[in-house]
Amino acid sequence: MPVSVLPQTPLDWVLLAVALATAIIIAVAIQDFFVDSRVSNPRVRAMQDLSVGIAVSHFGVLMLRGSVSPNWAIAGIAMYIAATLLFLSSLEAARRVPLPRTFVDDPRPRALITRGPFAVIRHPFYVAYSLAWLAAPVATHGPLIALFSLVAIGGYVVAARREERQLEERFGDAYRTYRHGTGMVLPSIARLFADRTSH
Repeated sequence: MPVSVLPQTPLDWVLLAVALATAIIIAVAIQDFFVDSRVSNPRVRAMQDLSVGIAVSHFGVLMLRGSVSPNWAIAGIAMYIAATLLFLSSLEAARRVPLPRTFVDDPRPRALITRGPFAVIRHPFYVAYSLAWLAAPVATHGPLIALFSLVAIGGYVVAARREERQLEERFGDAYRTYRHGTGMVLPSIARLFADRTSH
């Protein structure tokens, strides 16, 4: 695939603009919403720096490679929009409960969040981030950016499992009941069928 310096089609410009808007919204909200505990663990700091590097590489791929076709550009745009909407609705649902950043333990949540997207999935922030990470590889079919995205998503899986153990320790049966009724990253099929049969 030829490399250009800027997007070559109007749809690729839209893809880049939506990607930038998603990144700005998430970055600003992370700075304003999540509690910024000073990170003393060098591995956590390295993972945070790696995620910034992956984000920068996304924009490089979008600018230099562009989408492989209009349909793939539209798919990428839809994924960025879905990521932004899920992220913002998760922020709204969690706005009264201070949350730490990924892999940071302080402060521990003082309450379970079960409203909004948290009513159907336990990790909507990580799903939103993952959708954003996957949008560029879907649109461009870039193998290296796909690999970077999978590394980032792997980090979220590790973080989610770690947080689930911490929440179970903190909230006990209340968390186990909540976990039973929700999916980790996709809605629980059992709950969806239970909701349909109860109406």
